Amino acid sequence: MRRKLPVVALFLAQIFSDQIAFGQSTITVKHEVLSVDMGQPGCAISVIDYFDGHLASRMKMTAGYWTDVPPVQSALGDFGIRFKCRVDQQFDGAAQTHGAQWDEGKRTWKLYDEDASDRKLLSPVSRIYQLKSPNAAGFLRTTDEISGDEDQRVRFYSFCLFHEKAAVCGEGQSMKLEEPKGNYLPAILPILRSVSFVEDRKGGDQ
Repeated sequence: MRRKLPVVALFLAQIFSDQIAFGQSTITVKHEVLSVDMGQPGCAISVIDYFDGHLASRMKMTAGYWTDVPPVQSALGDFGIRFKCRVDQQFDGAAQTHGAQWDEGKRTWKLYDEDASDRKLLSPVSRIYQLKSPNAAGFLRTTDEISGDEDQRVRFYSFCLFHEKAAVCGEGQSMKLEEPKGNYLPAILPILRSVSFVEDRKGGDQ
């Protein structure tokens, strides 16, 4: 799938304030915009820094956003999101690798599993979130671990955001299933929905 998405202006280093919901509580955050170049044409992005964090690239075509202090207390420990850039690849393949496929009829992302057995096992414990950022669109999928010690099981997430001929994808863990109050997803989603692809920009952590 290659859809041209509207490009909007980026206001870098501008200070904002906003409110983000964590469970039944709401926190007010101040934030600025961070940008990073992953060393490949089309692979420069910016994110809104809701949590006083950092955005940097240490390897070609990869970057990470992380905070010194997690947005909520969680047994998972450190909070971060890893981005890997993909350029000039079939987006359908990238999406399926990360657990989703595009439904052209409904114009939405839906769950994707490689075979009927996985679909039967994982669909009941999986969910798709539609992502739309200033100049990209995509999905985030969560899937709960269904094997192993129950007190050690986690909720995994994977995502992709697509923009013209480039995409950023990633995966990680959003919470331990026995600790719903330590869920990182309410912090992950607003960051991903703030991702902008920055055209012909080179730079590092702002």
